[in-house]
Amino acid sequence: MQVNAAAVEIRVAQWGEDAAALTALRRQVFVVEQGVPEELEWDGLDAGAAHFLACADGVVVGCARLLGDGHVGRMAVLSPWRGRGVGSALLREVLSACRARGYGHAFLNAQTAALDFYRRLGFHAVGGEFIDAGIPHFRMERAMENLTQQLNQQHAIAGKLRFVDAAPGLPVAEVTLPQATARIAVNGAQVLEWAPAGQQPVIWVSRAAVYQPGKGVRGGVPVCWPWFGAGADGKPAHGFVRTRLWQVRETGVGPADTVFIRLGLTDDESTRALWNHAFDVELVVSVGAALKMELVTRNTGAEAFTITDGLHTYFRVGDIGRTRVLGLEDTVYLDKVQGTGESRQAGAVQFGGETDRVYIGTTADCIIDDAALGRKIRIAKSGSRSTVVWNPWTEKEKGFADMAAGEYRDMLCVETTNAGPDSVSVAPGGEHRLVAFVGVE
Repeated sequence: MQVNAAAVEIRVAQWGEDAAALTALRRQVFVVEQGVPEELEWDGLDAGAAHFLACADGVVVGCARLLGDGHVGRMAVLSPWRGRGVGSALLREVLSACRARGYGHAFLNAQTAALDFYRRLGFHAVGGEFIDAGIPHFRMERAMENLTQQLNQQHAIAGKLRFVDAAPGLPVAEVTLPQATARIAVNGAQVLEWAPAGQQPVIWVSRAAVYQPGKGVRGGVPVCWPWFGAGADGKPAHGFVRTRLWQVRETGVGPADTVFIRLGLTDDESTRALWNHAFDVELVVSVGAALKMELVTRNTGAEAFTITDGLHTYFRVGDIGRTRVLGLEDTVYLDKVQGTGESRQAGAVQFGGETDRVYIGTTADCIIDDAALGRKIRIAKSGSRSTVVWNPWTEKEKGFADMAAGEYRDMLCVETTNAGPDSVSVAPGGEHRLVAFVGVE
């Protein structure tokens, strides 16, 4: 049964005038029915928020709240009115307010049981499930229709950098320079392309890659943070930032006519539920005849924390069977395919089957010697003490729906990381910089 527009009215409320009605409704739904502690429900943000009320015959039956950063919350509908369209009407009014205020995106923390409701209104889940007030939740995000336009107004550089939509809700920065082209997705702060002038693309992306909000793209340079590898206790693999919509903080022109883009994220209740630390993380990408990627971790809390991290770089090669990696000779590695513990690399790394190795205690440059394309790709680094080398080969490739058959022959991951035993401790007020510098020789 849908709401009768004549029976239910959605209006903007004022906390000063409507606090009693809002408080009573939220206490009934959240505190009484769901058992949310009073001290969590009243978080001190109401006075500065926009509020929305659904009223039927003068009685308040639903409410919602919008904060100044696009955070939608405190969505509540009284039990007799659920399933009658009140929640949808409230959320549409909130989204209209986001558009009117020029917000580029909206986000919320949805109870897991309500994911489908929010999906129908254009939100998508990111990261892993977390517990808030004893109730399972997911963070959900929605790019507004004006996001790409807004990014161009604030951050485009005439003739050098513009934002386009790779798919609805997926803005991508396109960099076009005499010396190189590049594409960087705002979702996940993921470099998707870098091709120096006159060269085949250096960064590989699958022909079957899926461009969808809340999903990483198969290929490019996924950002792995604050852990590298499988997440413990059901947490998302490679951390929670690679599927989030990042904030574009700055773009500009650097030395030698390079162009840079700086993207960032900070902690919130959804990240603290997965990893309970205060942080600011940035990725700074500089595009020119070489590609520089700098992952900056800042500890904004009062206690030290430990991370593993990585720039999970997929490189394009002509033929994996004719490709070698130099620079890891005599380095100890952990072989995840063989599961044999530590081994030591003899000579160049060559490929004849699935390869998944963490080379530990190494700060050396790596060179991808690509005989088929007749080029060498150098990966220099700093702030990194391990290098991961990965190729799924034919059997494992079949398990990836977003990878076309036979593509394993065209790609190779050489990843700048702090992985395995090579973790990093960041002191309160301190920072760590993981840098990868890629060039073609």
